[in-house]
Amino acid sequence: MNADRYAEITDAKRIEMKNRLSEPGEHRNSRFIIPACILIGLGVGLLVDHMGSGILIGLGLGFVGSELLPHGKKPLEDGYHLTGGVNEMTLLTGAFLIVIGTSLVLAPAAIWPYAIAGFMILAGMSFLVRGFSRIA
Repeated sequence: MNADRYAEITDAKRIEMKNRLSEPGEHRNSRFIIPACILIGLGVGLLVDHMGSGILIGLGLGFVGSELLPHGKKPLEDGYHLTGGVNEMTLLTGAFLIVIGTSLVLAPAAIWPYAIAGFMILAGMSFLVRGFSRIA
């Protein structure tokens, strides 16, 4: 009974992917990257006596890695490629967290106004690009 149900689910997923009702990468999770990077960042931060910065840098690298990993994988056996785009806001958030963590160690007060202003400018440009791409 369970084997028949499993075969039905597997066949349904295969039919969805062939008919492009769901994306091939949709069922593959890359959520393990964020907690792994946080733990690695925490460990490195503890070693160099900058725990908070290590967590922020690890979290930022986790965001960037989880967003870019599906696009770096090889195509699946049946030739389908991942058709979705990259989420720019996730990449910007990851980059901003990396900049914050690095600036806490290297330049505690000097880089903050520039980092926040740069993030706001990039976020605004991202919204403009998204808005104009939906119009055209």
